[in-house]
Amino acid sequence: MLSYSLKENVVKNSVVHQYEYINSGKNNKKILLKLNNSLNIASNSLNTQSNDTNYKLISRNFFVKFINQFWEETIFLSPANSLAETYIDKLKVDGLSIYSKEYKIFLTEFSKALINGRINIACNELDFNVLKASNTMHIKYIWRKGLNFSWPQKNSYLLSIFKQMRVSYRKPKFYTQNFSANQLPLFTVVNNLKQIVLSESSNEILINKNFIDYIYNIYAKYFLNSFPANVKYQGLFFINVKDAQEYRNYIESKYLDSSKSKNVHLFVNRLNLYYKLVNSTFKYIDFRLVPDLTEVGNFVSKYQHYKYVKIHKNQKHSNNSFQGQPIYFIEPILAINKSTKKVELVKYLYSSLRKDQKIEYTAVFMNYKTAVLAWQKFRQQMLNYDLPMKPKLTVYNLESFIEQSETDTSLKLDNTLFVPAFESYIHLKNAAILHTKSNILKRMVNHYSSIKVFSQRMLWSLTSRQPLNW
Repeated sequence: MLSYSLKENVVKNSVVHQYEYINSGKNNKKILLKLNNSLNIASNSLNTQSNDTNYKLISRNFFVKFINQFWEETIFLSPANSLAETYIDKLKVDGLSIYSKEYKIFLTEFSKALINGRINIACNELDFNVLKASNTMHIKYIWRKGLNFSWPQKNSYLLSIFKQMRVSYRKPKFYTQNFSANQLPLFTVVNNLKQIVLSESSNEILINKNFIDYIYNIYAKYFLNSFPANVKYQGLFFINVKDAQEYRNYIESKYLDSSKSKNVHLFVNRLNLYYKLVNSTFKYIDFRLVPDLTEVGNFVSKYQHYKYVKIHKNQKHSNNSFQGQPIYFIEPILAINKSTKKVELVKYLYSSLRKDQKIEYTAVFMNYKTAVLAWQKFRQQMLNYDLPMKPKLTVYNLESFIEQSETDTSLKLDNTLFVPAFESYIHLKNAAILHTKSNILKRMVNHYSSIKVFSQRMLWSLTSRQPLNW
C-alpha cells in the first residue's frame, strides 16, 4: 500500500496489516495511492501530519485485483505511525473491517507462503542504510502466487552439487582424513534397518500443501539457492549416552506401536560420520550435535568458577550459558624435578603404539571429572615431579575447535585423542559384551534352525509316499 500527501509530495509505506486489510474488503476494495510517478523514502516530517486529510481512497480495478490474487502481490512492512492511524480511520468510515473472515484467510495464506518460501524480500544494502538513517524501517516483500516462480539462480542446488564434486577431487575434506584416528563415540537413535530416526518440522505437519506448492518445492529444490535453507528434518547426535537414551525413551512413549515394530534403539558411531553428514548435500536435513547437558550445567554452575580453570579467549559464554560441547585441555605446567632440583616443563600426553611406533597424542576430554581423574593417575606415574593436586585446565567447545583446526596448521586432529566420559565408556563396554553374547546366540539359533529343518525333512521323507529328493 502506498500513501500520498499533497502537502509534502512524499510517498509513505504503511504497516503490513493495512495492506493485508486491502485484501479483506468486499467488491469496493479501496487503497491509498500516490498521484505521481515518483517514489521516494518518506521523511520524519510525515509522521507529524496526524491531522492531514489530503489522502483519498482509490478503488482497484478488476485487472489489478486479479493480478494480486493469482499472480503477484507487493507488501510493505513498516512501523505504525500517524499516517497509519489516518488510513485506518478512513477505512472504518468507509465501513470496512479488519476482523472479517477474508482477512483471517489472508493471514493464513500469508503465513503459509512465508513458510513455503513464496515471499521474497526486495531490499538492497543501500535502501537499508537510507531507511536506517531516517529512523523508519520500511521493507518491501514480493509475494509470488500460482505458477509465478522466480528465475533460476546461478548458485542453485544442482550447481552446488557439481561444485562440491569438483572441490572434493581437488582437495579432500579435512574430516575424512584427520578424524580417522579419533574414536570419539556419538550416539543416535536408529530403526531396525540402521536408518537414523529424524524429527519432522512442524511446518511440514501442520501446513496442508496443494499441487502447486509441491511443484514449487521441487522447482525450488533444484533451481533456487535460498530455498534449501528451509530445513524439513532434523537428526540428533548425542555426546552423552544418557541423553540419547532419554531421547529414545521419549520416542518410544510417544510412538509406542511404531517404535516397537521398527525396533528403535541406540546406534554408536564415530565423530567423522557426523561431520560427513553435516557437510553432505542433504540440504533439507539438519544434523545437530547435542552436547552433554549435565556437563554444560555443571560447568556453568560450578566449574567455571574454579581458579585452575581457564576459558578459551574465543569461547562464547556467560554466567548462565555456554556455547557447544565443553572440552578440557590439560595445560603444561612448570614443576620441580626432585632428582635434579630443576624446574622443568611437564606436558600431559597420551602415548600409544601405532604400527610398532610410539605416538603421543594431545588428550581432549569431554568431561571435567574424567580430566581430573586422568591427572590423578598421571601424578602417580610422575612421582619424580612435585605436581599439584588439580591440573590447569583450558576449556573450549568441540565444534569451534574442529573448525579452527581446518585453518590452523598448528592443530593436527590426527594427533588429537578425544576422551569420552566414563559413562560412555561403560556403555560401550557393556554393548561389546552384549554384542558378543548376541552373536553366540545367533549362531545357536541358526544351528538350531538347521537341525529343525533337517528333522522336518527327515520326518517328511519317512511319512511321505514319495520321499523328498535331497
